[in-house]
Amino acid sequence: MNYDEFNTEYTRVLDKINGGGCGPAELSGHVSRLRKATAGIQSPAERTQIASDLAALGQMLDVSRRTNNREDVWTITSDAVRRASSLEGTVADRIGRIEASISEITSLANRNPEERDALMQSTSTLRLLHSSLQSSLRAEQAEAEATAAR
Repeated sequence: MNYDEFNTEYTRVLDKINGGGCGPAELSGHVSRLRKATAGIQSPAERTQIASDLAALGQMLDVSRRTNNREDVWTITSDAVRRASSLEGTVADRIGRIEASISEITSLANRNPEERDALMQSTSTLRLLHSSLQSSLRAEQAEAEATAAR
């Protein structure tokens, strides 16, 4: 297997993980298979990238094993962030979705203390978006009040 083939296979594995179709046993098999298939690659830069990519898969495997038979914290978090990031609806609707997602992720973090810090970091972007939308909403309300007063 050359580096490009590895990269293609690595991307397929990530897609399976993100799609929720790759449990701990299957992921472990992919890591082993990719490690063996890339043993002959000689380029130091490619070896370094492969080692980094396989280490990332190994970390995902560790998380998957720890959360096996429990909540899939990263799928739940990803879904919450995706819902919160939707541009649909009014500013007030968007703020409500963001608040609900932050609450959902916070509850998830409280139930999974070993992942708490990482989960709470995933809310930082949502909090920034929330703050920005709150400012926009206040500006819209002030403009509406000024228009109504005329």
